[in-house]
Amino acid sequence: MKSLSIYGIFFLSLGLFLGTPAFGEIDLLSNITFLDTGIIQSDENQFQINNEMNTREFSNGKIVRISGQTIEGFPYITYSKIVDEKVKTHGIIYVGGKFLKLSFVENFTEENAEEKEDDMQILVQYTQRVYSKQYASIEIKTYDPEQNRLKDFNLNYGFLNNVDIKVVVLDENNEEFYSATGVTNEKGLFETEFYIPERYPQETLTITINAEDDDSKSSKILQVFTLGAIPDNDSSP
Repeated sequence: MKSLSIYGIFFLSLGLFLGTPAFGEIDLLSNITFLDTGIIQSDENQFQINNEMNTREFSNGKIVRISGQTIEGFPYITYSKIVDEKVKTHGIIYVGGKFLKLSFVENFTEENAEEKEDDMQILVQYTQRVYSKQYASIEIKTYDPEQNRLKDFNLNYGFLNNVDIKVVVLDENNEEFYSATGVTNEKGLFETEFYIPERYPQETLTITINAEDDDSKSSKILQVFTLGAIPDNDSSP
């Protein structure tokens, strides 16, 4: 039903999107920025898209709809079209039980390119599934994206140290379950962990990571699934 809601909202807005004529000879699909970067973002957070996505063209290829999920499991949908020989994109993503508007910058000017070089890259290794009475660990590394184009968590150069990190974990009621703050070390690394209490129910925890230094800031949202009690392997099926 959630996916149907996403499509319903976008078909209501598609009429407005179709209303403005599209011009130019730009190859629309090859000029949608987030397909090259693999990144979409809301006003506050950044997400990495999964390679599996659905693409559909309208009006003889003048409008392209792209839908899929981020690697964190959040569904999204976007529409792109050509306006005044520039690609315009809008979209939404479903996070934490609500729709968030996505923000896109598709105009490739030198000024915008310089601004994007200041963006901070956040890479994370973390526990995605955890039982009660266990710890979930989070390892965060911050890099200069120009030096780590392959998003290699173990790259031994290009990292950013002394970056302020804030981690907030929310439960399904949007109540704070855990939080931590600190700075990245000389290797651009910040580590933390949190404990899942005994008899904690099965649910999805949402992790928001914010990173900021004097020049730039970035954020990332992840999900951790709590699995309840550890199964008793000696019990009868």
